[in-house]
Amino acid sequence: MKQTVDKCEQCGALFEDPQRYSDHAETHKKLAQLDMDFPKVLDDGCKFANGGWNEQRDVAWLALYKEAIVAMVGKTQYTPWSYGWFRLLDDGGSPYYGAACRALNVCETCYREWGQSYYANNCQHIDKRETR
Repeated sequence: MKQTVDKCEQCGALFEDPQRYSDHAETHKKLAQLDMDFPKVLDDGCKFANGGWNEQRDVAWLALYKEAIVAMVGKTQYTPWSYGWFRLLDDGGSPYYGAACRALNVCETCYREWGQSYYANNCQHIDKRETR
């Protein structure tokens, strides 16, 4: 008996179970919708990633972004945004881990989105660096 194998067009993952393939395809759709609702910051020359500038957000943007991620991840045994929740996503190989980590790049005092969480954690909350 020959087994049918589905291959994901976007990432190349292989699936023998049609339901797992369907769930995987749905994950790609959710992440694509997230990118449409909350476009990623374009970074020419790694200046954004290296702290050269930031994108100003607001409390509503961060709240909506976090809501969208929690809705995609679904119910877990851990409180969203806790250490355990991030470990579950990371260690479990969740495709939502990277999207969740983007929220860590936003300073929770002045709501500037940086290219790395280091800069958000060490944000000076004043206009020392250029904002776009």
